[in-house]
Amino acid sequence: MENAKTTAKEQECSALLRAIADEPLLIRRLLKHKKELTEDFVQHFLTHSVKKVYFCAQASGTFVGNMLAPCMEQLLQVETEVCNPASFPAYFQFNINQLYKPDELLMLCPAHSGTTTGPIRMAQECKRLHIPVICTTVNSASPLAKLSDVVISKCCGFEESFIETRTHMASLMIFFLCIIETAKQKKMLCEQDYTYYQQYFSRLSDSIDRIIRDTADWYKDHRELLQTKMIARYIGAGPYYAVAQEGGLKIAEATAIASLVYEQEEFMHTGTTQIKKDSLLFLIAPSGVQETRMLELIRWCRLYSDYVILIAEHSHPLKDSKALLCHFQNDPYCSVMEYMVPFQMLAYLLAKDRGLSVVHAANDGASAYLKTHTEEV
Repeated sequence: MENAKTTAKEQECSALLRAIADEPLLIRRLLKHKKELTEDFVQHFLTHSVKKVYFCAQASGTFVGNMLAPCMEQLLQVETEVCNPASFPAYFQFNINQLYKPDELLMLCPAHSGTTTGPIRMAQECKRLHIPVICTTVNSASPLAKLSDVVISKCCGFEESFIETRTHMASLMIFFLCIIETAKQKKMLCEQDYTYYQQYFSRLSDSIDRIIRDTADWYKDHRELLQTKMIARYIGAGPYYAVAQEGGLKIAEATAIASLVYEQEEFMHTGTTQIKKDSLLFLIAPSGVQETRMLELIRWCRLYSDYVILIAEHSHPLKDSKALLCHFQNDPYCSVMEYMVPFQMLAYLLAKDRGLSVVHAANDGASAYLKTHTEEV
C-alpha cells in the first residue's frame, strides 16, 4: 500500500516536470506564431500615444509585471507602474494629477485563467475611465477577456499541477516579443539591436533545455544542502528580485519551505542580522545586474553561512563547489525567463524527494473559500 501511494505521488509530480520540460517547445511555438501574437499589441501602440502602462495581476502575475516593466521603460520610453489590483482601486487612483488622456494610459494584465477577481475589478475601473486593457489568457471567453480591448492567447493551455510554471513563461515570452516588435515598428530599436533580440529568442529554447539538465545534475550532487531546510532566503536585484519572488513561491508551494525574499540592497540593510551558519540563501547573480554589489554580498554571506547557493552562469568569478551554474544567456532583461527555470526544477525535485503532491494542494479549497476567482465564464 505504501509503495502504491509513493508511486501515485511520483506520477503526480511528473505533471509538474512535464510542464517544465514543455517550455522549450512552448518557446518555439510562440516564436512560430510571433506575428499574430504581437500584431494587435503593436497596432495599439502605433495608433495610441501610450505614455503610462499599469501592470495589473496577482501573485506570479505581479512578479511577471516587475520582470517586464524595466524592459518596457527602456525600449518604449513609457512610464510603468506595477499594481496590486486587489488593493489599487481602494487606495490609489489612475492618473491622479490628470497628466494623461485616457487613451494615453494602458492596463496590461499577464493573466492566465482570466477569472482572478482583482484584475477583473481593475479592468472594470479602466472601462469606466475609458482606459484600454490588454491581457494574455488561455480563455478568450473569460470575464477579464470580455473586458479587454486586446486579448492575446497564451498558446499553452492549463496546467495539471497547481504550481504553475509554463503559463508564466508564456506571458513573459509573449510580452517581451510584443515590446520588441513595437520598438522596432516605432523605430525606437535599431536593426542591429532588433537582430540581437531575434538571435537571443532563437537560442532560448535550447538554453532552457540545458538549464533544466544543469539543475537536475546539480541536484544529484547537492540535494543534502536542501533536504532538512524549512526556511530559505532568495535575493536578487532589479527585475531579478521578481525572479527571486517567483522562485521562492514555486519552492514554497511545492515543499512548504518558507520563503523569505529580499531585494539585494534591502537585504544588506534589513536581513544581515538574521543569518546563521545553517541559513540557506539563494543569490541570483546575472552578469551586469548591479554586479559589484552582488559580488560584495556573496563574499559577506559566505563568511556567515555554509549554505550559500549562487545561481549564475559558468564563468561567474565567485563560483564555488555549491554554485548552481547554468547555461544562461544573460540578457539584462529577457534572461529573467531563464533564471526562473532552476527554481521551477528545484520545486519539482524537492517535491518528488519528499513524496509530496503537486496536483492536490495541502489546503485545496482555499481559493473557493476566499473567493479569489470568479465562477463566471
